[in-house]
Amino acid sequence: MEKIEGKDGDSRSSMKIRNLINKTDNSKLQALDPETLEPGPCSSAHAKSDPVTGDVYNFNLEFGRDPTYRIFRVSASTGQTSILATLHAAAAYIHSFCLTENYVILCVWNSFHVAGGLKVLWTRNIVDALSYDSTRPARWYVIDRRPPDEGGRGLVAVYESDAFFCFHTANSYEQPSSSGKGKDIVADLIIYNNINCLTHFYLENLMSTASSASPKPAHLSYTTRLTRFRLPCVPAAESMDIKSPSRAVIEFQTDPDEIFELPTLNPHYVTHPHRYIYGVRHTNNSTFFDGLVKYDTVTHRITGWNEHGQSASEAIFIPRKSEDGAEEYDEDDGVLLSVVLNGNTNKSYLLVLDAKTMTEVARADTNGAIGFGFHGTHVPDIGGKGLDF
Repeated sequence: MEKIEGKDGDSRSSMKIRNLINKTDNSKLQALDPETLEPGPCSSAHAKSDPVTGDVYNFNLEFGRDPTYRIFRVSASTGQTSILATLHAAAAYIHSFCLTENYVILCVWNSFHVAGGLKVLWTRNIVDALSYDSTRPARWYVIDRRPPDEGGRGLVAVYESDAFFCFHTANSYEQPSSSGKGKDIVADLIIYNNINCLTHFYLENLMSTASSASPKPAHLSYTTRLTRFRLPCVPAAESMDIKSPSRAVIEFQTDPDEIFELPTLNPHYVTHPHRYIYGVRHTNNSTFFDGLVKYDTVTHRITGWNEHGQSASEAIFIPRKSEDGAEEYDEDDGVLLSVVLNGNTNKSYLLVLDAKTMTEVARADTNGAIGFGFHGTHVPDIGGKGLDF
């Protein structure tokens, strides 16, 4: 892996961003100049970061007859990479994983690479080389976040749940177990009942000149739900019997008619219990996301924003900041930023919503259309740690 050299901040910039990285599901990262956004050298893969230490956690997958996952940590203080665990499991397309204060949770869900990944050689794309098997359970691997030389236990527990596919995890955290032994892991994910959603993003399925939405064809039929899983009784000291997985329990799910994706939350609550989750919604009034949504995990109430002909992108939460650090604000006290495409003018604008009420605060128009991407980030002009979740 080639080391990406950061740039020193200077007197012209208060941001002091040393590294800015562009990522996809490919096995490479693209370094960008933090001021000009010009591309630089490439290195490897998708990650999550600890909100306190800044340590980065990730995994890579080695294809072959016995596929191998390696879960690793990159220390923010030393830059050293440590392998936390190595495990063998079915090769799957995994876009996101879970992180708590003490554990990395890798769920191998049902988006399997056919023939151990070899099928992509003749399909020439990943989507057509994947399969979904509703009879095979999803398997959750819980890994100690500490490396072995710091007392880490490696793989400490394995769980199973019914088959599902997932793009994005929302948040995960730990709670004392009701049994009094160890802790439970709570994980909120957006799950699908198949992988048909992958073909939804083909250009021919997104383009439409019709004045109203038409029913989905069979090959685009799927349901999606925000789902809370609980992994009970993760042992605090010893490890579970890895050969006999425990059962992951579903605590609640949203209505399948409420299509909800790209989940975000107040970044102060990452790896901690949260109440509110934000996302984009698809009400079938267009061929793409057509609104923004706020979900209350306590009351299960859904509020949202949408306007006809407007296609929203990921909602990025910006929490209200205390001037002196002494004030405490509600979890949903802040604003949401979303780049929205106006289908009537074919131009984009930056939408600012009150995160409490989901009402518009302001919008900033642009002179053209801004290309859609899955994710964005907010970079404060006063510096601070970057957070990837």
